[in-house]
Amino acid sequence: MANTDRHAGNILVNKEGGKDGQIVLIPIDHGYCLPENFEDCTFDWLYWPQARQPFSLDTIDYINSLDAEQDIALLKFCGWELSLESARTLRISTMLLKKGAQRGLTPFLIGSIMCRVTLNKESVIEEIVQEAQDSLLPGMNEAAFLETISQLIDTRLDKLMK
Repeated sequence: MANTDRHAGNILVNKEGGKDGQIVLIPIDHGYCLPENFEDCTFDWLYWPQARQPFSLDTIDYINSLDAEQDIALLKFCGWELSLESARTLRISTMLLKKGAQRGLTPFLIGSIMCRVTLNKESVIEEIVQEAQDSLLPGMNEAAFLETISQLIDTRLDKLMK
């Protein structure tokens, strides 16, 4: 969902909720999710040590089950009509997460693709979206645009894996 408000102030720590006394982190304040672009993506969790750990098999199974179209339909059923841009952000971020997890990328690497290093330098995902927009031909539909995004993500991830 490209929740751009993920910082330490929006995480509750529950010491009682985990099994075997584990601490459970509960994200709160989802007021700035589904933005219309990736410009403001910042994730404090990128700097947590566990962000550099690979996803567990259960988490990969969960990621593989994600379906942006079902999520968009559910939101619409509940009365939330997403703008084209917000729906696009959901589709692209879900696509990136799934492709990254399939290649064994860590949350840190996937999140780093979505975040700017500096305010004035676009993130990798912003560069991908811009490249796809630059290649749009008149009359090209959203499905063709997203297929272009998919191919560009594949290319970038393949380069990253080398």
